[in-house]
Parts: sequence; structure tokens; C-alpha cells
Amino acid sequence: MDLAKRSLKGGLNSKLIRVFVLQVLAISMATVLGVYAAALIVERVLVQEALNGEAEHFWAAHRNDSDFPLPNTNNLRGYMARRSDFSGVPDWLVEQPPGFHRVREGPDSEPVVHVSDYGGNRLYLVFDEVQVSALAFYFGIAPLTGVLLLIYLLTWLGYLMSRRAVSTVIRLADQVRDYDFQSGDFERFSIEDFGDPNDAEVITLINAFNQFIQRMEAFIQRERNFTRNASHELRTPLAVVKANLDLLGRFDDPDKRQRVLERMARTVRDMESLVETLLILARESESKLSWSSVVLNDLLSELLEQVERAVPREQVSTSIKATGLVEVDAPERVLAIVFTNLLRNALTYTESGTVEVLIDRGGVSVKDTGCGMSEADLERMFEPFYRGHDRSNEGYGLGLAIVRRLCNRFGWHLHADSELGEGTEIRVEFSRVKFQPFAEKS
Repeated sequence: MDLAKRSLKGGLNSKLIRVFVLQVLAISMATVLGVYAAALIVERVLVQEALNGEAEHFWAAHRNDSDFPLPNTNNLRGYMARRSDFSGVPDWLVEQPPGFHRVREGPDSEPVVHVSDYGGNRLYLVFDEVQVSALAFYFGIAPLTGVLLLIYLLTWLGYLMSRRAVSTVIRLADQVRDYDFQSGDFERFSIEDFGDPNDAEVITLINAFNQFIQRMEAFIQRERNFTRNASHELRTPLAVVKANLDLLGRFDDPDKRQRVLERMARTVRDMESLVETLLILARESESKLSWSSVVLNDLLSELLEQVERAVPREQVSTSIKATGLVEVDAPERVLAIVFTNLLRNALTYTESGTVEVLIDRGGVSVKDTGCGMSEADLERMFEPFYRGHDRSNEGYGLGLAIVRRLCNRFGWHLHADSELGEGTEIRVEFSRVKFQPFAEKS
């Protein structure tokens, strides 16, 4: 919950707002400092230069005409102290030394004063900047304020456009945050639900999330399959081991105990094979499997021997027929699991008759003359836990389902043909094989 709150506070939209707020504050501060600097320049430079010019002009005229009038305009007033006679100078100016000063004239007036001496006389120029300040406002501050408002407006429009540009990403983030993985409904994201279908970045993100959802769905499905298969399929061999342990406690005859131990050993081997199969099916990839070049003729001969010992059928004859030597590049253990299940299934459902293994250039066929299957059973024979019409044999119907999943996993083609009461033929075809035909007998 805390992570969710932090993600909301630190989301893309919040960061975008903070960026534009900081930008507006920086622009406002720069503008205010610019206005303040402009006011200082007007007062310290322009006003002082103007008053220096007025003083020089007056003293030049006063040298030629001692009665030259003092400046007296709407903004500029002049006062003169002649030979230390300050009677014509206001009291608030008398004590001001030469130079520039800002002097308080009254409660609402604080003009700029320029004081200069020449020929024993002192000139006071009083500049009332009220009107100049008003002009500075209209011709300086007002345009700057307009520029500032324009900047604010452009910043706001920039924020709206930026938010619109990232709104798709924000909506996608909201969808991901609210996605319920626990419901088991792994619905894919649609590009049409997020605005412009031509947005390359959005398409990339949606495709990435959909691939993640697909992988997550596959992970969960493999976990469910592993749990389901292990919980059902291991129940029977564990029961066999338990029953044989009880028998060991009852038998004193060494021969009988030995036969029980052999059955237990065989059951343990079957359990090991089953666990290995389930682990292979639960993996995401086959990168850790050992691949090698496997001669199917030798492998099937060995597997048929093992299955015949595990599923004894006195009235069933088995045979292997091959048109040549077939070599396949694949994990040997996976091939063993596939054909062990097919052979065990053929012997289990054949009470009397034949079980033939046919090896040719394209692959391997396992054909029996057992009970066969109806069309309805044939359509569902590779479904997990489906056992068809004949339920007299032990098992949970996982053998053919495991075969199909392994064939799909490794790109092998699986075909089945069956007729009720006649038998079943299941064929595994490989895309790449090395085939060496047998020499014809003369």
C-alpha cells in the first residue's frame, strides 16, 4: 500500500506539474529581478545623467547671465544659495552636501536631489519622479507584466500539450496498476484503448506488457499443470510403495521379500521418471536439457524391454520393424518419456494380440490391436485425465497428455488413428532425421 501511495505521489503527471511550477517560479523571479534592475538603471543612470546635464547647462548659462532663471518645471525645481545665503532654500534641503541624494520632503514625497557648487554658490535641483515613475510603469513595467502573463499563458499551454502527450502513458500506468493478476483473467491490452494507434512508443509499451502478461499466464498454467499432475499421478505409486512396505512386514520367505523389493524398486524408478517429466514440463525453456544424437532403433528396443517387464502381457506379442537406421538430434530423456508412455499405453489397453513398433524415414509408429477408441474418445484422447470408455486400468489419463505437450514443446508432429474394438496407432514424426536404409537381402 505504501509503494502504491509513493507511486501516485511520484507519478509522471506529478513530476510534470512540478517541472512547470518550477519553470513558472524561475521565470517570475527572473522577470521581477529584471524590473527591479530596470528601475535601478532608470534612477541611478538615466536620472543622474539627466540632472548632471541640467546642472551643467544652468551653470553655463549663469556664467553669462547671473540672473538666469532657476529651473521650474512640472518635474524639476531649482533652488540656489548665494554666498552662504540659504534664505531661498527650503529647510529640508539646507543640510544636503554636493552629490546625489534621495531626501524626504514630506509624508508622500521623497524626491531625488542633485547638489552642486560653483563660484561660491550652491545649486539644488529637485527632481520629482512621481510622473516619471508613472511613465516607467506604463512604458516599462506594464510591457514586462504583459510579457510575464504571456509567458504564463504559453507555459500553461505547454503543460497542457505535454500532459496530453504523456496522458497515454499515464492511462497505461493506471491500467497496469489496477490490473488484477489474481483473478486469473489475463486480458490483453488493446492499442485502440489508449489513443493514437500510430504512437510508436505506446505500441512498444503495450506489446511489452502483453508479452509479459502472456509469459505470466504461461508460468501460472505450468504451475497449475505441475501441481495437478504431481498430486494425481504420484498418488498411485505412493500407494503401491505403501502396500509393499506392509507386505515386507508380513513375509518371512526371502524369495517373496525379494519380489516385493523388486516391485518397490520398479515403482520408485517410475516415480523418478514421472517427477523428471513433470519438472521438464514445468520449465520455461529446454536450455538445461542435454541434447544428443539418438538412434531411435536402439532406444526403442531398450524401452520396449523395460515396459514389457513393467506391464506383463503373456497373450500379447511385441515386435519392432524398421526400414532403416533412424537418428534424431534431441534430448534422449524426453524421447524416452514420450515412447515409454506410448508403449505402456499400448500394452495396458491390449489384453491379447500384438503391439508393433514401426520405424521409418519420417518417424515412429506404435500400433496395437487393443480395445481401440470411438471417434468421441479419439478427439479427447490427449486431454489430461481423460481415460475414454475403458476405465478398468489404473491411472489418471495423463500419459497421452504428457506426450502431446512434449511433442508440441519440441516441434514434433503427433498423429493418432483408432477404431473401436480394432486397435490404435499413434505416430510421432520428426522434422529433421538422419536415415540410413538397410541393405536389401540378396
